[in-house]
Amino acid sequence: MKITDKPEHDPVSDLLLTDAYMCWALLSAEEVVGKNGLAVVLRQIGLAQLIGNYPPNQLKSTVGLRFGHYTALNAGLLEFFGRAARSMALRIGRQSSRYAIEYQGALFGTAALLASKVLPLGTQVKMGLLAAQLGLRRLSQAAGQEHRFALEDRGERWAYIDYDDALSAGKRADEPMGWVQTGALQQALLWQTGKEFTVEQVACRSLGHPASVWEVSKAPAPQAS
Repeated sequence: MKITDKPEHDPVSDLLLTDAYMCWALLSAEEVVGKNGLAVVLRQIGLAQLIGNYPPNQLKSTVGLRFGHYTALNAGLLEFFGRAARSMALRIGRQSSRYAIEYQGALFGTAALLASKVLPLGTQVKMGLLAAQLGLRRLSQAAGQEHRFALEDRGERWAYIDYDDALSAGKRADEPMGWVQTGALQQALLWQTGKEFTVEQVACRSLGHPASVWEVSKAPAPQAS
């Protein structure tokens, strides 16, 4: 994957990042690539100050991190690990989702999601995606700003639309950059329903689209025989 900076300034890069959001990402990345691998990436992207010094797990923005720093971490991991980067990013996303549910479950409405198990599966998926957007919106609101989302019905799939994608802010790429979010959505729906769903990124701001979009199947993915 080839990733470069956009020639024009991207205002999304300036949005404040809550400490917890970066904390979950760093903890997850460390679990997948190891402390040494993560340290190399952090040095390369100019965030050496975070080596062994992760932001606290709190709903505040106290260390001056912004969406652009989160994108830099994502881009650094994707570029450093080459062909293995996609599978690693999926694993990082899944683990980030676990941390979000474990540490800030109320933020994502996990009690209501558990209660939704009596509803049709398609409705459960819709509720899960809306809850994910609500949780991330609340994270931004904790920093005094808005994170814009939408959810669109596309027949057999839901379109999860992120207008302020923190994984691609200020970047150009030759393919979508949102593998971490793909993994996070997969894990969130698995936790909620006990089933795997197909999640595919079909648009990315790094490709010039106005929003990053993930299509999520309403029916579970076929089980491997």
